[in-house]
Amino acid sequence: MSNWIALQLKSRLFRKVFFYTFAATMLPLVLMGFYWLRMTDGGSAVLFPGFFSVVVLALLLAGIVAYFLSRNITLPISDLAKSATEIARGNFSHEIKVLSNDEIGRLARLFNYMTTELRRLNNMNLAQIIAERNKTQTIIKNIADGVVVTDPRGKVLLLNASAERWLGLREKDALEKPLENFIQEEKMLQLLADAGVNNNTTLPPVEITFRPPGEWKPRIFQAHAARVLQEDNELIGIVTVLSDITQQKEIDRMKTELVSMVAHELRSPLTSISGFSELLLDPELSREQQEEYAGIILKESNRLGDLINKFLDISRIESGRIQPKKNALDLVETVQMVVGNNSFLAAKKNIDVEVHPPDEPAEIWADSGMMEQVFINLFSNAVKYSPENTRIDVLVRQNENEVIAEVHDQGYGIPRNAIGKIFDKFFRVTEHEAVRASTGTGLGLALVKQIIELHGGRITVESEIGKGSVFTVYMPKAHIAQSGLPQNEEDAENIIR
Repeated sequence: MSNWIALQLKSRLFRKVFFYTFAATMLPLVLMGFYWLRMTDGGSAVLFPGFFSVVVLALLLAGIVAYFLSRNITLPISDLAKSATEIARGNFSHEIKVLSNDEIGRLARLFNYMTTELRRLNNMNLAQIIAERNKTQTIIKNIADGVVVTDPRGKVLLLNASAERWLGLREKDALEKPLENFIQEEKMLQLLADAGVNNNTTLPPVEITFRPPGEWKPRIFQAHAARVLQEDNELIGIVTVLSDITQQKEIDRMKTELVSMVAHELRSPLTSISGFSELLLDPELSREQQEEYAGIILKESNRLGDLINKFLDISRIESGRIQPKKNALDLVETVQMVVGNNSFLAAKKNIDVEVHPPDEPAEIWADSGMMEQVFINLFSNAVKYSPENTRIDVLVRQNENEVIAEVHDQGYGIPRNAIGKIFDKFFRVTEHEAVRASTGTGLGLALVKQIIELHGGRITVESEIGKGSVFTVYMPKAHIAQSGLPQNEEDAENIIR
Protein backbone atom coordinates (compact mmCIF):
# COMPACT_ATOMS: atom_id res chain seq x y z
CA MET A 1 0.00 0.00 0.00
CA SER A 2 2.76 2.41 1.03
CA ASN A 3 4.72 1.62 -2.18
CA TRP A 4 1.65 2.39 -4.30
CA ILE A 5 1.18 5.73 -2.49
CA ALA A 6 4.85 6.61 -3.01
CA LEU A 7 4.63 5.76 -6.72
CA GLN A 8 1.58 7.96 -7.11
CA LEU A 9 3.35 10.84 -5.34
CA LYS A 10 6.38 10.48 -7.55
CA SER A 11 4.30 10.45 -10.70
CA ARG A 12 2.25 13.51 -9.75
CA LEU A 13 5.25 15.48 -8.50
CA PHE A 14 7.31 14.67 -11.61
CA ARG A 15 4.53 15.90 -13.89
CA LYS A 16 4.11 19.13 -11.97
CA VAL A 17 7.85 19.88 -11.76
CA PHE A 18 8.30 19.01 -15.44
CA PHE A 19 5.47 21.33 -16.47
CA TYR A 20 6.68 24.28 -14.43
CA THR A 21 10.34 23.79 -15.45
CA PHE A 22 9.42 23.51 -19.11
CA ALA A 23 7.22 26.60 -18.89
CA ALA A 24 9.90 28.56 -17.07
CA THR A 25 12.48 27.57 -19.71
CA MET A 26 10.34 28.14 -22.77
CA LEU A 27 8.80 31.48 -21.85
CA PRO A 28 12.00 33.57 -22.18
CA LEU A 29 13.01 31.61 -25.26
CA VAL A 30 9.69 32.32 -26.96
CA LEU A 31 9.97 36.01 -26.14
CA MET A 32 13.52 36.06 -27.47
CA GLY A 33 12.29 34.33 -30.65
CA PHE A 34 9.65 36.96 -31.30
CA TYR A 35 12.20 39.68 -30.69
CA TRP A 36 14.60 38.05 -33.14
CA LEU A 37 11.91 37.88 -35.80
CA ARG A 38 11.29 41.58 -35.58
CA MET A 39 14.97 42.39 -35.72
CA THR A 40 15.70 40.13 -38.71
CA ASP A 41 12.67 41.24 -40.66
CA GLY A 42 11.00 37.82 -40.91
CA GLY A 43 13.96 35.44 -40.97
CA SER A 44 11.72 32.54 -40.26
CA ALA A 45 13.54 30.13 -42.48
CA VAL A 46 16.63 30.46 -40.38
CA LEU A 47 14.76 30.67 -37.05
CA PHE A 48 12.60 27.53 -37.25
CA PRO A 49 15.37 24.87 -37.02
CA GLY A 50 16.99 26.83 -34.25
CA PHE A 51 13.72 27.26 -32.38
CA PHE A 52 13.00 23.53 -32.68
CA SER A 53 16.39 22.74 -31.20
CA VAL A 54 15.71 25.13 -28.33
CA VAL A 55 12.38 23.42 -27.62
CA VAL A 56 14.03 19.97 -27.53
CA LEU A 57 16.73 21.35 -25.27
CA ALA A 58 14.09 22.89 -22.98
CA LEU A 59 12.21 19.58 -22.80
CA LEU A 60 15.40 17.73 -21.95
CA LEU A 61 16.36 20.30 -19.35
CA ALA A 62 12.87 20.27 -17.83
CA GLY A 63 12.92 16.45 -17.63
CA ILE A 64 16.32 16.38 -15.88
CA VAL A 65 15.34 19.11 -13.44
CA ALA A 66 11.96 17.50 -12.78
CA TYR A 67 13.57 14.11 -12.14
CA PHE A 68 16.11 15.34 -9.59
CA LEU A 69 13.71 17.70 -7.88
CA SER A 70 10.95 15.11 -7.65
CA ARG A 71 13.43 12.49 -6.44
CA ASN A 72 14.76 14.73 -3.68
CA ILE A 73 11.27 15.63 -2.60
CA THR A 74 9.45 12.30 -3.03
CA LEU A 75 11.99 10.12 -1.23
CA PRO A 76 11.26 11.65 2.21
CA ILE A 77 7.56 11.87 1.35
CA SER A 78 7.65 8.20 0.40
CA ASP A 79 9.24 7.42 3.77
CA LEU A 80 6.48 9.42 5.44
CA ALA A 81 3.85 7.40 3.58
CA LYS A 82 5.50 4.12 4.59
CA SER A 83 5.73 5.23 8.21
CA ALA A 84 2.09 6.32 8.25
CA THR A 85 1.09 2.89 6.91
CA GLU A 86 3.18 1.10 9.56
CA ILE A 87 1.65 3.22 12.32
CA ALA A 88 -1.82 2.41 10.98
CA ARG A 89 -0.87 -1.27 11.36
CA GLY A 90 0.16 -0.71 14.97
CA ASN A 91 3.94 -0.65 14.41
CA PHE A 92 5.16 2.39 16.34
CA SER A 93 8.85 1.49 16.11
CA HIS A 94 9.28 2.68 12.49
CA GLU A 95 11.26 5.94 12.07
CA ILE A 96 12.24 8.14 9.10
CA LYS A 97 15.91 8.76 8.32
CA VAL A 98 16.52 12.53 8.35
CA LEU A 99 19.00 13.53 5.62
CA SER A 100 18.44 17.29 5.39
CA ASN A 101 17.72 20.39 7.45
CA ASP A 102 15.15 21.87 5.09
CA GLU A 103 11.38 21.92 5.58
CA ILE A 104 11.04 18.24 4.69
CA GLY A 105 13.79 17.35 7.17
CA ARG A 106 12.00 19.27 9.92
CA LEU A 107 8.73 17.52 8.97
CA ALA A 108 10.51 14.17 9.25
CA ARG A 109 11.80 15.07 12.73
CA LEU A 110 8.30 16.06 13.83
CA PHE A 111 6.96 12.80 12.43
CA ASN A 112 9.59 10.82 14.35
CA TYR A 113 8.69 12.69 17.52
CA MET A 114 5.04 11.84 16.95
CA THR A 115 5.80 8.12 16.51
CA THR A 116 7.92 8.17 19.70
CA GLU A 117 5.05 9.67 21.69
CA LEU A 118 2.56 7.24 20.17
CA ARG A 119 4.88 4.35 21.02
CA ARG A 120 5.17 5.54 24.62
CA LEU A 121 1.42 6.00 24.99
CA ASN A 122 0.72 2.67 23.32
CA ASN A 123 3.13 0.81 25.58
CA MET A 124 1.58 2.46 28.62
CA ASN A 125 -1.97 1.64 27.51
CA LEU A 126 -0.96 -1.89 26.54
CA ALA A 127 0.61 -2.45 29.94
CA GLN A 128 -2.56 -1.16 31.61
CA ILE A 129 -4.74 -3.33 29.39
CA ILE A 130 -2.61 -6.42 30.12
CA ALA A 131 -2.63 -5.65 33.84
CA GLU A 132 -6.41 -5.20 33.89
CA ARG A 133 -6.91 -8.35 31.84
CA ASN A 134 -4.67 -10.39 34.14
CA LYS A 135 -6.44 -8.96 37.17
CA THR A 136 -9.84 -9.83 35.72
CA GLN A 137 -8.73 -13.34 34.78
CA THR A 138 -7.24 -13.89 38.23
CA ILE A 139 -10.51 -12.85 39.88
CA ILE A 140 -12.59 -15.02 37.55
CA LYS A 141 -10.27 -18.00 37.95
CA ASN A 142 -10.39 -17.92 41.74
CA ILE A 143 -13.98 -17.05 42.59
CA ALA A 144 -15.99 -19.77 44.30
CA ASP A 145 -18.70 -19.82 41.62
CA GLY A 146 -18.17 -21.69 38.40
CA VAL A 147 -17.79 -19.42 35.33
CA VAL A 148 -18.22 -20.62 31.76
CA VAL A 149 -17.79 -18.19 28.85
CA THR A 150 -18.90 -19.27 25.39
CA ASP A 151 -19.18 -17.55 22.04
CA PRO A 152 -22.56 -17.18 20.24
CA ARG A 153 -22.06 -20.62 18.68
CA GLY A 154 -21.57 -22.29 22.06
CA LYS A 155 -17.80 -22.76 21.79
CA VAL A 156 -15.86 -22.51 25.06
CA LEU A 157 -13.79 -19.35 25.56
CA LEU A 158 -13.07 -19.61 29.31
CA LEU A 159 -13.52 -21.99 32.24
CA ASN A 160 -12.49 -21.07 35.76
CA ALA A 161 -11.20 -23.54 38.36
CA SER A 162 -14.60 -24.21 39.94
CA ALA A 163 -16.24 -24.87 36.57
CA GLU A 164 -13.39 -27.22 35.61
CA ARG A 165 -13.81 -29.18 38.86
CA TRP A 166 -17.60 -29.43 38.77
CA LEU A 167 -17.91 -30.19 35.04
CA GLY A 168 -14.91 -32.51 34.94
CA LEU A 169 -13.24 -30.46 32.19
CA ARG A 170 -9.88 -28.86 31.59
CA GLU A 171 -9.96 -25.47 29.93
CA LYS A 172 -7.13 -26.29 27.55
CA ASP A 173 -9.01 -29.36 26.30
CA ALA A 174 -12.32 -27.53 25.82
CA LEU A 175 -11.20 -24.21 24.30
CA GLU A 176 -12.77 -23.34 20.94
CA LYS A 177 -14.91 -26.49 21.11
CA PRO A 178 -18.69 -26.75 21.59
CA LEU A 179 -19.61 -27.16 25.25
CA GLU A 180 -22.23 -29.75 24.34
CA ASN A 181 -19.39 -32.09 23.33
CA PHE A 182 -18.37 -32.40 26.98
CA ILE A 183 -21.48 -32.13 29.16
CA GLN A 184 -24.89 -33.75 29.00
CA GLU A 185 -26.75 -31.50 31.44
CA GLU A 186 -29.85 -30.69 29.41
CA LYS A 187 -30.97 -27.79 31.59
CA MET A 188 -27.63 -26.02 31.25
CA LEU A 189 -27.45 -26.58 27.50
CA GLN A 190 -31.02 -25.34 27.15
CA LEU A 191 -30.13 -22.24 29.19
CA LEU A 192 -27.26 -21.48 26.79
CA ALA A 193 -29.51 -22.04 23.79
CA ASP A 194 -32.14 -19.68 25.23
CA ALA A 195 -29.49 -17.05 25.94
CA GLY A 196 -28.39 -17.20 22.30
CA VAL A 197 -31.83 -16.25 20.95
CA ASN A 198 -33.40 -14.27 23.83
CA ASN A 199 -33.20 -10.49 23.61
CA ASN A 200 -33.03 -10.09 27.39
CA THR A 201 -29.52 -9.44 28.66
CA THR A 202 -30.00 -11.68 31.71
CA LEU A 203 -32.22 -14.76 31.78
CA PRO A 204 -34.03 -16.17 34.85
CA PRO A 205 -31.83 -18.64 36.76
CA VAL A 206 -32.44 -22.38 36.59
CA GLU A 207 -31.64 -25.13 39.07
CA ILE A 208 -29.40 -27.94 37.88
CA THR A 209 -28.64 -31.13 39.79
CA PHE A 210 -25.71 -33.37 38.91
CA ARG A 211 -22.85 -35.25 40.55
CA PRO A 212 -19.40 -33.74 39.95
CA PRO A 213 -16.66 -36.27 39.10
CA GLY A 214 -15.15 -37.93 42.14
CA GLU A 215 -17.99 -37.03 44.50
CA TRP A 216 -20.36 -39.52 46.06
CA LYS A 217 -23.54 -37.49 46.00
CA PRO A 218 -25.14 -34.96 43.60
CA ARG A 219 -24.95 -31.21 44.08
CA ILE A 220 -27.56 -28.59 43.36
CA PHE A 221 -26.51 -25.54 41.32
CA GLN A 222 -28.22 -22.33 40.37
CA ALA A 223 -27.21 -21.37 36.84
CA HIS A 224 -27.31 -17.75 35.62
CA ALA A 225 -26.70 -16.84 31.97
CA ALA A 226 -25.94 -13.31 30.75
CA ARG A 227 -25.55 -12.09 27.16
CA VAL A 228 -22.46 -10.00 26.30
CA LEU A 229 -23.27 -7.40 23.65
CA GLN A 230 -21.29 -4.88 21.60
CA GLU A 231 -22.33 -1.24 21.30
CA ASP A 232 -24.42 -2.14 18.26
CA ASN A 233 -26.19 -4.85 20.35
CA GLU A 234 -24.48 -7.64 18.44
CA LEU A 235 -24.07 -10.78 20.58
CA ILE A 236 -20.39 -11.61 21.12
CA GLY A 237 -20.61 -14.12 23.98
CA ILE A 238 -22.54 -15.71 26.84
CA VAL A 239 -21.37 -15.84 30.45
CA THR A 240 -22.81 -18.66 32.57
CA VAL A 241 -22.29 -18.64 36.34
CA LEU A 242 -22.85 -21.80 38.42
CA SER A 243 -23.54 -21.20 42.12
CA ASP A 244 -23.43 -24.18 44.46
CA ILE A 245 -26.63 -23.96 46.52
CA THR A 246 -26.47 -27.53 47.84
CA GLN A 247 -25.84 -26.46 51.41
CA GLN A 248 -28.57 -23.83 51.25
CA LYS A 249 -31.04 -26.40 49.91
CA GLU A 250 -29.89 -28.86 52.54
CA ILE A 251 -30.47 -26.31 55.30
CA ASP A 252 -33.96 -25.61 53.94
CA ARG A 253 -34.70 -29.33 53.81
CA MET A 254 -33.35 -29.86 57.31
CA LYS A 255 -35.53 -27.05 58.60
CA THR A 256 -38.57 -28.68 57.02
CA GLU A 257 -37.64 -32.09 58.40
CA LEU A 258 -36.94 -30.62 61.83
CA VAL A 259 -40.37 -29.04 61.90
CA SER A 260 -41.86 -32.36 60.82
CA MET A 261 -39.87 -34.25 63.42
CA VAL A 262 -40.88 -31.85 66.17
CA ALA A 263 -44.49 -31.99 65.07
CA HIS A 264 -44.76 -35.78 64.73
CA GLU A 265 -41.80 -37.73 66.07
CA LEU A 266 -40.91 -35.78 69.22
CA ARG A 267 -44.45 -35.19 70.30
CA SER A 268 -45.13 -38.78 71.37
CA PRO A 269 -42.16 -39.29 73.74
CA LEU A 270 -42.47 -35.75 75.10
CA THR A 271 -46.16 -36.32 75.82
CA SER A 272 -45.35 -39.59 77.59
CA ILE A 273 -42.57 -38.00 79.63
CA SER A 274 -44.72 -35.04 80.55
CA GLY A 275 -47.78 -37.17 81.39
CA PHE A 276 -46.04 -39.75 83.52
CA SER A 277 -43.93 -37.10 85.24
CA GLU A 278 -47.16 -35.42 86.27
CA LEU A 279 -48.54 -38.74 87.56
CA LEU A 280 -45.44 -39.26 89.67
CA LEU A 281 -46.36 -36.15 91.61
CA ASP A 282 -49.36 -37.98 93.05
CA PRO A 283 -48.45 -38.77 96.69
CA GLU A 284 -50.87 -41.68 96.79
CA LEU A 285 -49.01 -43.71 94.14
CA SER A 286 -47.77 -47.08 95.22
CA ARG A 287 -44.14 -48.10 94.98
CA GLU A 288 -44.87 -50.36 92.05
CA GLN A 289 -46.66 -47.58 90.14
CA GLN A 290 -43.82 -45.16 90.75
CA GLU A 291 -41.30 -47.66 89.42
CA GLU A 292 -43.50 -48.39 86.39
CA TYR A 293 -43.97 -44.71 85.55
CA ALA A 294 -40.28 -43.95 86.11
CA GLY A 295 -39.38 -46.82 83.78
CA ILE A 296 -41.67 -45.43 81.05
CA ILE A 297 -40.14 -41.98 81.47
CA LEU A 298 -36.63 -43.44 81.20
CA LYS A 299 -37.54 -45.48 78.12
CA GLU A 300 -39.14 -42.48 76.39
CA SER A 301 -36.21 -40.26 77.36
CA ASN A 302 -33.78 -42.75 75.82
CA ARG A 303 -35.96 -42.94 72.73
CA LEU A 304 -36.01 -39.15 72.50
CA GLY A 305 -32.25 -38.93 72.90
CA ASP A 306 -31.69 -41.65 70.33
CA LEU A 307 -34.00 -39.88 67.90
CA ILE A 308 -32.23 -36.55 68.24
CA ASN A 309 -28.73 -38.05 68.03
CA LYS A 310 -29.50 -40.05 64.89
CA PHE A 311 -31.19 -37.09 63.25
CA LEU A 312 -28.17 -34.90 63.99
CA ASP A 313 -25.78 -37.57 62.70
CA ILE A 314 -27.69 -37.84 59.42
CA SER A 315 -27.84 -34.07 59.06
CA ARG A 316 -24.09 -33.71 59.63
CA ILE A 317 -23.30 -36.38 57.07
CA GLU A 318 -25.65 -34.93 54.46
CA SER A 319 -24.31 -31.42 54.95
CA GLY A 320 -20.70 -32.59 54.69
CA ARG A 321 -19.81 -31.49 58.22
CA ILE A 322 -18.72 -35.01 59.16
CA GLN A 323 -15.99 -36.73 57.20
CA PRO A 324 -14.92 -40.29 57.99
CA LYS A 325 -11.47 -40.92 59.45
CA LYS A 326 -10.57 -43.87 57.26
CA ASN A 327 -8.08 -46.62 58.02
CA ALA A 328 -7.53 -50.20 56.95
CA LEU A 329 -10.18 -52.18 58.82
CA ASP A 330 -10.97 -55.93 58.96
CA LEU A 331 -14.76 -55.99 58.62
CA VAL A 332 -14.93 -59.46 60.21
CA GLU A 333 -13.44 -58.13 63.45
CA THR A 334 -15.94 -55.26 63.49
CA VAL A 335 -18.91 -57.59 62.93
CA GLN A 336 -17.74 -60.06 65.59
CA MET A 337 -17.19 -57.28 68.12
CA VAL A 338 -20.66 -55.75 67.48
CA VAL A 339 -22.39 -59.14 67.75
CA GLY A 340 -20.45 -60.04 70.90
CA ASN A 341 -21.15 -56.72 72.65
CA ASN A 342 -24.87 -56.88 71.83
CA SER A 343 -25.50 -60.60 72.23
CA PHE A 344 -27.56 -59.88 75.37
CA LEU A 345 -30.25 -58.38 73.09
CA ALA A 346 -30.62 -61.70 71.29
CA ALA A 347 -30.37 -63.67 74.54
CA LYS A 348 -33.43 -61.89 75.93
CA LYS A 349 -35.50 -63.36 73.07
CA ASN A 350 -33.64 -66.67 72.93
CA ILE A 351 -32.38 -65.91 69.42
CA ASP A 352 -29.37 -67.88 68.17
CA VAL A 353 -26.70 -65.76 66.48
CA GLU A 354 -23.83 -67.05 64.37
CA VAL A 355 -21.12 -65.17 62.41
CA HIS A 356 -19.71 -66.82 59.25
CA PRO A 357 -16.34 -65.26 58.39
CA PRO A 358 -14.32 -65.84 55.20
CA ASP A 359 -11.07 -67.74 55.17
CA GLU A 360 -8.97 -64.59 54.69
CA PRO A 361 -9.09 -61.10 56.29
CA ALA A 362 -11.65 -58.83 54.63
CA GLU A 363 -10.07 -55.39 54.75
CA ILE A 364 -11.97 -52.23 53.89
CA TRP A 365 -10.92 -48.55 54.01
CA ALA A 366 -13.33 -47.06 56.52
CA ASP A 367 -14.01 -45.20 59.76
CA SER A 368 -14.16 -47.89 62.48
CA GLY A 369 -16.65 -45.97 64.64
CA MET A 370 -19.03 -45.42 61.75
CA MET A 371 -18.89 -49.07 60.64
CA GLU A 372 -19.63 -50.18 64.19
CA GLN A 373 -22.68 -47.91 64.11
CA VAL A 374 -23.82 -49.51 60.83
CA PHE A 375 -23.76 -53.06 62.17
CA ILE A 376 -25.14 -52.11 65.59
CA ASN A 377 -28.22 -50.77 63.81
CA LEU A 378 -28.50 -53.75 61.45
CA PHE A 379 -28.03 -56.30 64.23
CA SER A 380 -30.36 -54.56 66.73
CA ASN A 381 -33.04 -54.22 64.01
CA ALA A 382 -32.73 -57.92 63.21
CA VAL A 383 -33.22 -58.77 66.87
CA LYS A 384 -35.99 -56.20 67.41
CA TYR A 385 -38.11 -57.38 64.48
CA SER A 386 -37.60 -61.13 64.97
CA PRO A 387 -39.84 -63.36 67.06
CA GLU A 388 -38.46 -65.34 69.98
CA ASN A 389 -36.65 -68.63 69.43
CA THR A 390 -35.48 -67.75 65.91
CA ARG A 391 -32.03 -67.41 64.32
CA ILE A 392 -29.79 -64.61 62.97
CA ASP A 393 -26.84 -65.33 60.66
CA VAL A 394 -24.20 -62.78 59.75
CA LEU A 395 -22.13 -63.79 56.72
CA VAL A 396 -18.99 -62.00 55.54
CA ARG A 397 -17.62 -62.86 52.10
CA GLN A 398 -15.60 -61.11 49.43
CA ASN A 399 -14.96 -60.98 45.72
CA GLU A 400 -12.22 -59.35 43.69
CA ASN A 401 -13.24 -55.77 44.50
CA GLU A 402 -15.72 -55.88 47.39
CA VAL A 403 -16.25 -57.10 50.91
CA ILE A 404 -19.87 -58.20 51.37
CA ALA A 405 -21.66 -58.55 54.71
CA GLU A 406 -25.14 -60.13 54.96
CA VAL A 407 -27.45 -59.99 57.96
CA HIS A 408 -30.09 -62.78 57.75
CA ASP A 409 -33.01 -62.88 60.14
CA GLN A 410 -36.20 -64.96 60.48
CA GLY A 411 -38.30 -61.96 61.40
CA TYR A 412 -41.69 -60.66 60.41
CA GLY A 413 -40.54 -59.49 56.99
CA ILE A 414 -41.11 -56.27 55.06
CA PRO A 415 -44.08 -55.78 52.72
CA ARG A 416 -43.18 -55.49 49.06
CA ASN A 417 -44.64 -51.96 48.81
CA ALA A 418 -42.42 -50.79 51.68
CA ILE A 419 -39.08 -52.11 50.36
CA GLY A 420 -38.36 -48.93 48.39
CA LYS A 421 -39.04 -46.70 51.41
CA ILE A 422 -37.22 -48.67 54.08
CA PHE A 423 -34.18 -46.33 54.04
CA ASP A 424 -36.23 -43.11 54.12
CA LYS A 425 -36.01 -40.99 57.25
CA PHE A 426 -38.83 -41.55 59.77
CA PHE A 427 -40.28 -44.43 57.75
CA ARG A 428 -41.42 -47.39 59.81
CA VAL A 429 -43.19 -50.59 58.80
CA THR A 430 -46.40 -50.82 60.82
CA GLU A 431 -48.27 -53.71 59.18
CA HIS A 432 -47.36 -56.21 61.90
CA GLU A 433 -48.64 -55.76 65.48
CA ALA A 434 -45.28 -56.57 67.04
CA VAL A 435 -43.61 -54.01 64.79
CA ARG A 436 -46.12 -51.34 65.68
CA ALA A 437 -45.42 -51.96 69.35
CA SER A 438 -41.65 -51.38 68.95
CA THR A 439 -40.02 -48.11 69.87
CA GLY A 440 -38.00 -47.52 66.71
CA THR A 441 -37.20 -43.99 65.54
CA GLY A 442 -37.39 -44.59 61.81
CA LEU A 443 -33.88 -43.15 61.46
CA GLY A 444 -31.61 -46.14 62.02
CA LEU A 445 -31.66 -47.52 58.49
CA ALA A 446 -31.48 -44.00 56.99
CA LEU A 447 -28.30 -43.42 59.00
CA VAL A 448 -26.91 -46.80 57.92
CA LYS A 449 -27.43 -45.93 54.26
CA GLN A 450 -25.82 -42.49 54.66
CA ILE A 451 -22.71 -43.93 56.31
CA ILE A 452 -22.30 -46.71 53.75
CA GLU A 453 -22.65 -44.33 50.79
CA LEU A 454 -20.24 -41.92 52.46
CA HIS A 455 -17.65 -44.72 52.23
CA GLY A 456 -18.41 -45.44 48.58
CA GLY A 457 -20.48 -48.54 49.35
CA ARG A 458 -24.10 -49.54 48.94
CA ILE A 459 -26.80 -51.51 50.78
CA THR A 460 -29.69 -53.65 49.52
CA VAL A 461 -32.55 -55.51 51.17
CA GLU A 462 -34.56 -58.61 50.28
CA SER A 463 -37.52 -59.66 52.36
CA GLU A 464 -40.52 -61.96 52.46
CA ILE A 465 -43.43 -61.65 54.85
CA GLY A 466 -43.28 -64.35 57.52
CA LYS A 467 -39.85 -65.63 56.47
CA GLY A 468 -37.49 -62.81 57.29
CA SER A 469 -35.16 -60.28 55.65
CA VAL A 470 -31.61 -60.09 54.31
CA PHE A 471 -29.70 -56.79 54.50
CA THR A 472 -26.57 -56.86 52.31
CA VAL A 473 -23.76 -54.32 52.64
CA TYR A 474 -21.25 -53.94 49.78
CA MET A 475 -18.00 -52.15 50.69
CA PRO A 476 -15.00 -51.56 48.40
CA LYS A 477 -11.85 -53.36 49.42
CA ALA A 478 -9.18 -51.21 51.01
CA HIS A 479 -6.85 -51.12 47.98
CA ILE A 480 -9.75 -50.31 45.64
CA ALA A 481 -11.09 -47.49 47.83
CA GLN A 482 -7.61 -45.96 48.19
CA SER A 483 -6.97 -46.05 44.44
CA GLY A 484 -10.26 -44.33 43.58
CA LEU A 485 -11.15 -46.99 41.01
CA PRO A 486 -14.81 -47.93 40.42
CA GLN A 487 -15.95 -50.76 42.68
CA ASN A 488 -18.58 -52.20 40.36
CA GLU A 489 -20.16 -51.86 36.94
CA GLU A 490 -22.69 -49.30 38.18
CA ASP A 491 -19.94 -47.02 39.52
CA ALA A 492 -17.92 -47.43 36.34
CA GLU A 493 -20.92 -46.37 34.25
CA ASN A 494 -21.46 -43.32 36.48
CA ILE A 495 -17.84 -42.25 36.04
CA ILE A 496 -18.09 -42.65 32.27
CA ARG A 497 -21.30 -40.58 32.20
